[in-house]
Amino acid sequence: MEEEVKPRIYTVAQINGLIKSEVENNPYLSSIWISGEVYNLTYHSSGHIYFTLKDDASSISAVFFKYANKNLKFKLEDGMKILVFGGITVFEKRGSYQLNVLSARPDGAGELQKRIEQLKKKLGDEGLFDPSRKRKLPFLPARLGIVTSPTGAAVRDIIKVALRRYSNIEIIIAPAKVQGDDAAATIAAAIKELNKPQWNIDVIIAGRGGGSFEDLMPFNEEVVIRAFAESRVPIISAVGHQIDHPLSDDAADVAAPTPSAAAELAVPVKTDLINEIEYLKTRMSNSLTNNYQSYKTALKNLITKKIFRDPYEILNSRQMLLADAENRMINQMKHRVASEREKLLRLPDIYRLQKKFLVQKKHDLELLIQNLNNLSPLNIMSRGYSVVLDRSRKLIKSVDKLKQGDTVEIKFADGAAEAVISSVIKEN
Repeated sequence: MEEEVKPRIYTVAQINGLIKSEVENNPYLSSIWISGEVYNLTYHSSGHIYFTLKDDASSISAVFFKYANKNLKFKLEDGMKILVFGGITVFEKRGSYQLNVLSARPDGAGELQKRIEQLKKKLGDEGLFDPSRKRKLPFLPARLGIVTSPTGAAVRDIIKVALRRYSNIEIIIAPAKVQGDDAAATIAAAIKELNKPQWNIDVIIAGRGGGSFEDLMPFNEEVVIRAFAESRVPIISAVGHQIDHPLSDDAADVAAPTPSAAAELAVPVKTDLINEIEYLKTRMSNSLTNNYQSYKTALKNLITKKIFRDPYEILNSRQMLLADAENRMINQMKHRVASEREKLLRLPDIYRLQKKFLVQKKHDLELLIQNLNNLSPLNIMSRGYSVVLDRSRKLIKSVDKLKQGDTVEIKFADGAAEAVISSVIKEN
């Protein structure tokens, strides 16, 4: 009889540990791309992002740690379709698993457009698209800088058009990738390079030929838009497109629909300039000739005037006017001196009259003083008279105002005395 094989019995912890080991060591599950729709999105105060990634049939929990999401170029939103890269991690204690996201990007053109709109609003709020920031292109650039692929059709078109229009222009090419994951960084770096003073660039054309919406995405990246906006040198956005509108057009000083059109905007036609110079030379020559004839005629008219024909007659006339004015001034001064002399001669008579007037007024004043002294109560009292006042120092003019026992004050010229009325005697 065969011996019965006993089944191996695992603990819960052992099973969860086994599952964790199998899953996290599986190369297909530790580095995996997953597409889905964002659901139950949470931005934690720690900087971590938690959400559920789902499709029509299922869902999986996901975490996007701060160290991994710090370079995220768009904002996650509920309902957004995304493509994420990461690995599956298992929690032994709970027996659950989740997706540990290492990077994410929008999935599909619609999501890319949403990301572009988010960036446009952000940079617009910062003022990067303000029309007042835009500068005029130089009239005649001596050196043109180009940022594009060095092997593409765009660079050939720009060079061809620029040299055809003005063969003396110098061209500096700053090579950049215009497609792919690292295209945006190389475009921004090339723009910054051409802004260095050592290159002495007058105007920059940055762009590429036509392509799909996804192909044009580098010109919608934040690093590129900021490079356009921060360019010290006037810059033209030259992305070949008919429908799509890259954000670089909004940040540039001028936007052109194609690289060839950008070259036409940046570089004037040499023959047009020569023709314009010849036209201006002709206008200047005609103007000088007309001015010469005008001044010549004016000079002839001046020569015929009296002042040029007989200048001494004009001078003699002016001398006569001057002599007449001199005589009038002398006569006026003589008349004034005589008038002032007459006033001086009359001064003694005026003095005598004033002295006589003062003597008379002094005499009148002395008489007035004498009359005032004669009428003064003090002067009368000095001749033996006195004045009687009651207790309120009012003048008593009649014995009717007195009665026996009243106290009165008697005023003399040299003093006063108090008295008590012993009797009142009234005379008829």
